[in-house]
Amino acid sequence: MSRRALIVGLGAMGTSIALALRETWDVFYIDDDVSDEQGATKGRGSYDDDVDLTIIATPEDAALRDVLPQTRGLVTSVCSLMGPLRRAATGNFIAGHPMAGTEKSGPEGANAAMFVKTMWYIDREHPIVRELGEGCGATVEVIDAEEHDRRVALGSHLPQIFSTALAAYLKGKDPIYATGLKTFLRLAAMKAGMWTPLIADNRDNIAPHAEEVMRIVHEIVNGDAKAFGDANEFYKTLK
Repeated sequence: MSRRALIVGLGAMGTSIALALRETWDVFYIDDDVSDEQGATKGRGSYDDDVDLTIIATPEDAALRDVLPQTRGLVTSVCSLMGPLRRAATGNFIAGHPMAGTEKSGPEGANAAMFVKTMWYIDREHPIVRELGEGCGATVEVIDAEEHDRRVALGSHLPQIFSTALAAYLKGKDPIYATGLKTFLRLAAMKAGMWTPLIADNRDNIAPHAEEVMRIVHEIVNGDAKAFGDANEFYKTLK
């Protein structure tokens, strides 16, 4: 018998999960703003449905304010932060975060292969939640929620902030640019509605690193070449 899942939020992430699972799970959804025009799910559902797993795939502030209080049974999330949801949750909740995404918002940004060969972090072990991640093609790993949020500040939130900041600075200017600029600014297409609450909730982890990066920027501008060597070494470690 197929697993039954309820996805709350048919944005790029939620729709991608539904597309990845639709051959093996019976997936239903809740979303007041969009409908499932891609046929990724079996149709609309409700919080009262008898499902094996509810997956919260809304922006984090909506997840905390509107969704989490209404859920029941086994629940997991795919938001970019684990700590705030872990602290707010009661019942059988597994905080999760697949390390995948796109600068495109909404169902049009969805891709059935979005999670293939990516890491999917969860803060507690549970066989059904592990089955979810692995069913989407990801490698599932357990991590403490607070440690996740500290580390994601470096690997996800800082890149978003600096991409956004540079693009905002360039508005109205007339730069001569190589293709590398567009690559660097890919994340600048992301909307404030998703990122502002995340940055606010993770500010204590982000701010010290942002200040240190700006210190290195000033050193580079003043002629210090050491950062290039350090950058080359780190770049080689990226997979």
